[in-house]
Amino acid sequence: MVKLRLPMMVQDPAVVQYKGVQLLDNVELDEEFYLDGPVSKRVAVIDFDEKSGALQKGIRFLSPPPGRVLGDYEIADRGAATSRDLLAVSVFATVVKTMQLFEKKDALGRPLTWAFNHVQLLVVPQAGKMSNAYYERESRSLQFFFFPARNDPSRTIFSSASRDIVAHETAHAILDGILPDLYSASTPQALALHESVADLTALLSSFECRELATAVLRDNAGRLDKPSAFSFIAEEFGMGRGAGPLRTIHNTKSLDPKSRDFVANDEPHDLSEVLSGALYEVMVAVYGQWLKKFPRPEEALGIASRQFRRMIYRALDYLPPGEISFADYGRAILAADQAHHPDEASGRKALVSEFVKRNIVPDARALSVKTNYRLKELRGIEVETLCTSDWAAYEFANRNRRLFGIPDKVHFRVLPRRDSTKSHRHRGGKEEDVRECIFKVSWDEKENHDLGSRFPSRRQITVGATLVIDWNTGIARALLKSDFANQKKNRDALLSRLVAEDRLRLGDEAAGTRRRPLSAAVRAETMGDLMRVRGTARMLHIAR
Repeated sequence: MVKLRLPMMVQDPAVVQYKGVQLLDNVELDEEFYLDGPVSKRVAVIDFDEKSGALQKGIRFLSPPPGRVLGDYEIADRGAATSRDLLAVSVFATVVKTMQLFEKKDALGRPLTWAFNHVQLLVVPQAGKMSNAYYERESRSLQFFFFPARNDPSRTIFSSASRDIVAHETAHAILDGILPDLYSASTPQALALHESVADLTALLSSFECRELATAVLRDNAGRLDKPSAFSFIAEEFGMGRGAGPLRTIHNTKSLDPKSRDFVANDEPHDLSEVLSGALYEVMVAVYGQWLKKFPRPEEALGIASRQFRRMIYRALDYLPPGEISFADYGRAILAADQAHHPDEASGRKALVSEFVKRNIVPDARALSVKTNYRLKELRGIEVETLCTSDWAAYEFANRNRRLFGIPDKVHFRVLPRRDSTKSHRHRGGKEEDVRECIFKVSWDEKENHDLGSRFPSRRQITVGATLVIDWNTGIARALLKSDFANQKKNRDALLSRLVAEDRLRLGDEAAGTRRRPLSAAVRAETMGDLMRVRGTARMLHIAR
């Protein structure tokens, strides 16, 4: 492994200015190799000339000098926040550090994989003039744009200069690898989950910067339950567009129609604030508990952020494949956390309270999950064979259709099993590494809908179930099935709105020149009287 120490933006340049903190944080990375770009095995930064479109020469990699162990990249001026070389290196460092947040043993506990058929994610720090940024599976890329500030056209806002935005878009690419079915989901809450986890990843990335965390805690008297640079997402970007922060995750947004902060259940960006707001309050509660034990706010924040990261990231592996809801995610968080840390219940209690208060679920019973139990269907089963043999996995699922909820005579798919090693805390506080097999099956369901005469009268959606098994003991950590039927009305509303906005297009109507997908369109594939939507997550740009 080759080690580097690279500069990374602490936060938006405007934020660090008013917070009085330094622009850059130095972070250490270790990957298999580095090349000019920056380029590593898993991430490649590429840039194009704005006028000619020609690929620009990469930033030069500097090998460690004799007697040293840390390499670097050649940056002419580390004080110039928007210089091409500093932006390229900072974006690269932020992407890799964000990936590492997910891979830690107190999170997923396994290497990430991408949803596209390639090992390398492409990153374009200056993709063109537009007030946006996005992840796109088809080009396997993160694209960051720039635009003149509305109140000062002489000043250019670079989305790649925002640590929030880079972490947010990287999380979209990571989530696509973990839950690839969501890229073509038609459930608004499934798409909103993408946005919410991406915003919460920006939050966790901010927690990682000690100087920024110290400044925010100092300015807010050690409290998280006040608006701050933590809870504001992409402040400079939003201000450059003539508004406040792009989103705020410290909020009281709700799915309760009687609430003054009611959010309709058909727009993913708006919906995401309901889930983000609920989970931010979980973070506030967890932080408050640790603050009682560790009076120094910085120390309590460090421990609380690790617990919070563990809760929201581990749940992603526990989620069923296919269409999912906020309630599904809540149950996955509770299952993953309850299975591994049974004695740390404060975060789980806060989650149940917030989900009920915001009308995400009707009551606490709707989030009830069973964990760490003997499953008769696993008796006599060798977990290693089940997790490494496609034949054994299919036979197991086929014999146990009722267990997973697979309808009779319906074709199903067994997804590649995931092998993860996570840190586990026993009752009494002792920690050890625990290996899990994550076993997922999916199948297709058909639903009726009415989108007008141009579209078929039925649609096909993917649903599924996840069984998590302790590799050594054969104990079932949890079995979770997607609650897809309760979200049909919301799918109807989203697709009807896309039709009204002329964004749901049939077949090639969703493509532009060279048959590339249009960024504002969703493709509807048809066969007879059946329809399938593709690429709905391409609507999830950083800004609408």
